Amino acid sequence: MPDLSPAYATSASEMTPPAGLSDRVKRLILRGIMDRVRPLAYERTTDTVRCLTFHYLFPQEREHATRLFAALKREGDFITTAELVSLLDGSSRRRGRLFHLSVDDGFENIASEAHPILHEAGIPYALMVCPAFIEKPADACEAFRRNARYAKPLLLADWATLAALARENVEIGAHTLTHREVSKLSEDELDAEIAGCRAAVEARLPGDCTSFAWPFGRTTAMSERALARARASGYRAIFSSVRGSLQAGEGMPRYLPRHHFEPGWPISTVVYYATRAERRFVPPPLAA
Repeated sequence: MPDLSPAYATSASEMTPPAGLSDRVKRLILRGIMDRVRPLAYERTTDTVRCLTFHYLFPQEREHATRLFAALKREGDFITTAELVSLLDGSSRRRGRLFHLSVDDGFENIASEAHPILHEAGIPYALMVCPAFIEKPADACEAFRRNARYAKPLLLADWATLAALARENVEIGAHTLTHREVSKLSEDELDAEIAGCRAAVEARLPGDCTSFAWPFGRTTAMSERALARARASGYRAIFSSVRGSLQAGEGMPRYLPRHHFEPGWPISTVVYYATRAERRFVPPPLAA
């Protein structure tokens, strides 16, 4: 493993710093005030399926993350993507407060920092990767940073690391070939980014790649054309980053919601988003 240079991010704050004064104010209100007040008193759900997602975990956050995932396990059970699909289509009769976890981008610190915690806790998860940048020249991390719009680059897991994770039952899913905003792509580019991503993962790792999370997660970052292409490419579970809850037996929606957090967030905040009562997810329209 190459040594981390000062050019690489060493904390979550270096990945996505506030873009300006308005962003600083927004984050202060949301993270500093609202996310600390709302968990004090709220209605909790008791029988629902909630998908969760994060991106990275730095060494200094590991102890906090261990407590966070232990707290989430006390709140409900984690399920695999296959179990999620079975629950939604009614094949499984399992009930209760259930969580599904996926991790986007495929950073190396997921393998080195997050995986030991999740594996020890018995929490299954899917790791969504961008194959074009794996084991490419030194500037690949910088190219990924630009596409993903991070402030600093971060090392990506290599194929050997991904294979080792797969052997420990981590699902390796697709996050497009090069982390591009698919709503802005041509038909040929969609083929490469969506179908080509699945083919690249399956060429290097055993098993089928049937989960897809589109970059940036917003409805404006995904188009109806791209969603149709993802479904035609054989993906069974297509994830957004739109918040919402799912109910067992109500069928697979056109795409799935996910609640974003990062493991460095306050535990009460993450538990709040994971357990609060909210209306059943109805997929909003996508970009034209």
